[in-house]
Amino acid sequence: MTLLEAEIWGIAEAGDGYMVFVKPRESEFSVPIFIGQLEAQAILIGFGGINIPRPLTPDLFHSLIKDAGYELRRAEINELRDNTFFGALVFTKPGGGELVLDSRPSDAMAMALRCQSPLFIAAEVVEEAGILAEDLDGPIQPDTETQKSLLQMELDEAVAAENYEKAAEIRDRLNLLGH
Repeated sequence: MTLLEAEIWGIAEAGDGYMVFVKPRESEFSVPIFIGQLEAQAILIGFGGINIPRPLTPDLFHSLIKDAGYELRRAEINELRDNTFFGALVFTKPGGGELVLDSRPSDAMAMALRCQSPLFIAAEVVEEAGILAEDLDGPIQPDTETQKSLLQMELDEAVAAENYEKAAEIRDRLNLLGH
């Protein structure tokens, strides 16, 4: 299996869920992966570096591995079988060696963002499921409602921390979205 370093190229609303687009760094293709609303929210929160008052599952898992002395070396999207994507999290153990955990790709992406670790996708997955990135009109941004909800969480946190300057900036960004 050949792994290609990739990035989350965007997230878009898609019917009852969301589509996350994973694009290898040196490729003209992007791989669309259908995910649910909660998974999209976890990725977007990690993508935006938003601190939320209570931890989501990826935040909790990130704290656990960090406190236990593990380091996330990479997140992988490594297989497509029967229209289902598979992933893995590859950790460095505190005493040396690796620990590989099976993972849903959405969880792998959320963890990679929180741990600031690289994301990889198998070349075979790109060959099988990739679409030309240029057909997508550039990186895809989250839909307006998702952006609003993420900004609202960030605003609530800024107000709770009495960081009114940051809260005013966030309020202005919300107003631009028609809040």
